[in-house]
Amino acid sequence: MKQDSISKKAFKAGTWYTISNFLLKGVGFITTPIFTRLLTKGEYGEYSNYTAWLSIIAILVTLEMSGCVYRARYDYEDDFDGFLSSIIACGSLITLICYLIVCLFMSFFVKIFDMDAVYIHFMFFNVLLSPALTIMQAKHRILQKYKSFVAVSVGSTIVSTLVSLAGVYFCKDRLFGRIAGMTIPLLIVYLAAYIMMMARGKKFYVGEYWKYAVCISLPLVPHLLSNTILGSSDRIMIKQMCSAQDAAVYSVAYSCGMIISILFTSLNQAWEPWLFDRVHNKDNESVKKMSRFYLLFFVVLVMGCILVAPELIWFMGGKSYYEAVYVIPPVMAGYGCKFAYTFYVNMERFEKQTKYISIGTLISAAVNVILNFIFIPIFGYMAAAYTTLFGFILLLVLHYVMSKKLGLTDMYDNRFVFLMTAVMVVGGIALGGLYLLPGYARWIIIVLIGVVTVFMGLKFYKRIKGTDFYNDKCQHRN
Repeated sequence: MKQDSISKKAFKAGTWYTISNFLLKGVGFITTPIFTRLLTKGEYGEYSNYTAWLSIIAILVTLEMSGCVYRARYDYEDDFDGFLSSIIACGSLITLICYLIVCLFMSFFVKIFDMDAVYIHFMFFNVLLSPALTIMQAKHRILQKYKSFVAVSVGSTIVSTLVSLAGVYFCKDRLFGRIAGMTIPLLIVYLAAYIMMMARGKKFYVGEYWKYAVCISLPLVPHLLSNTILGSSDRIMIKQMCSAQDAAVYSVAYSCGMIISILFTSLNQAWEPWLFDRVHNKDNESVKKMSRFYLLFFVVLVMGCILVAPELIWFMGGKSYYEAVYVIPPVMAGYGCKFAYTFYVNMERFEKQTKYISIGTLISAAVNVILNFIFIPIFGYMAAAYTTLFGFILLLVLHYVMSKKLGLTDMYDNRFVFLMTAVMVVGGIALGGLYLLPGYARWIIIVLIGVVTVFMGLKFYKRIKGTDFYNDKCQHRN
């Protein structure tokens, strides 16, 4: 295959991954207003508690084996499918052992999770089977099989959302309808992916593969867990220290932050394989040049989203959730800092320095939890947004320091990264003061920022076409 065809396919695949992730997260974003109106604040807060714990348990009992897939593509290219089936089996064994322990001490864990046992069972069924689909999707991204990726991802999400809506509408226990309706259709998809991956790889226990996966993924667990705690512990702590109603209001604000999270996750899925390929080919100059435009575009977008927070809150939850509008600026700015810190985390992952990734994230998560214990009782649930923002700022600084010591920062314009991040945080929080202005005045500013964003987006696209991200200088593997 000619190099220009390979590079165009890579660019097209990256574009479709971004679009599909927008569709995936967009379904959740669009249906949130429906669920906030069908469920009481208490029920919505309980559901938020469930999803927060699910995100934590998913990391803790599976070791996030998918984290080693991108690197394994280079190290086990001759038996990639066998490697994938083997690490899926390894993750399943660990999950089953953890599930058995929970079942033996269920009454204890019911108190810890603050939810009924049936939802704990749902959580473990989910985390037992879902890694198979995650690993299969990682494989598809590597091989640029974006059509099957989009079809499976979007299709399963739409079906589970529709079933969940039906469950809330028809079940007497609406919380059960919400959780069961979301989980059961996905379990069918996860099981199908599990069977396909195991049948294709045909390998279960391979000591070398298990050791490789554990050595890379295990040090990442504290990092991923701490990162999840930074984003999820707030809701758990607000529910326990304030009320389920306050947790619901806070969760609606975080749902608005999904806009930034969607873009951040989607872009990183397209950026990470390209970055690894450029670093593998020792082309640091291309990375430095592209990362400036990449970051600047994201900063402008974050500030634009902060400006439309009142409209977002009205759409997501209605007037009863309007007080959440003042949570939006620190939440959005926090996601922006999370975006910036991935510049350094991606490099640590590529160089297999995963133990260093965990150190910074553990410190940030611990600081965040401590600050929550101090400030939530004093200032209420809104304090959690600012403690989380501080946690993400600390996360960025720590990962930069560690990456610098490892010699992994040369491909970035680091002064520019921190300058733009500071502008985003300070400017973003300051923009929250515009919520007091009449709507038309704020929208004049929004339109101006929108014009700048479109202009920058077009300039970014033209710059992409002029670099090896798009043209025949790109050397993606077949």
